Amino acid sequence: MFVELVNKEIITIENEAVHLVNPTHQYDEIHEYILNPIRLWKKDLRIRIWISWFYFRGSKIKKLFIQSLVRKSVLRVEEKWFLFIPYHKVCLMDRELVESIRKEVEMTILGRTAASDESIILAQMVAQNNLFERIFPDKAKQKEADFNLNKFPETQVSRAVKLAIHMRNARFAALR
Repeated sequence: MFVELVNKEIITIENEAVHLVNPTHQYDEIHEYILNPIRLWKKDLRIRIWISWFYFRGSKIKKLFIQSLVRKSVLRVEEKWFLFIPYHKVCLMDRELVESIRKEVEMTILGRTAASDESIILAQMVAQNNLFERIFPDKAKQKEADFNLNKFPETQVSRAVKLAIHMRNARFAALR
């Protein structure tokens, strides 16, 4: 979300601090959810603090994402029952979209296409969450991808995402 907000020139990230440039109301519900606390805070905070702050509100953000993707006909939600307990199953409607994103990340990591900020961040998330096996079933490609991932230029947003994932993994390790 921070990458999208930077690309839309709503926020800037300078010296790892998030600065609100355009405080106007956004018509995207998720962007508005992210921007409201940033507007209310009087001073600029580091991006890792904001990522950590939103990490604890992950279930709310997940619900907003699902609602948004249902409206865009990317996902559908089915109501299921297990022993008289209702739950919602989220189903993918457009498998080609997911496959194209996976291919884009694969090509970016292997160095076959130009790396954009979004693809670098997705590649960082794949690496940090141990998802190389899902994208690269071949061990040789996994090693090549791991080697190529270190060559990418590190932006402030990708560094913050990497740090946030490390913080999350440290929290999970502490709970064990």
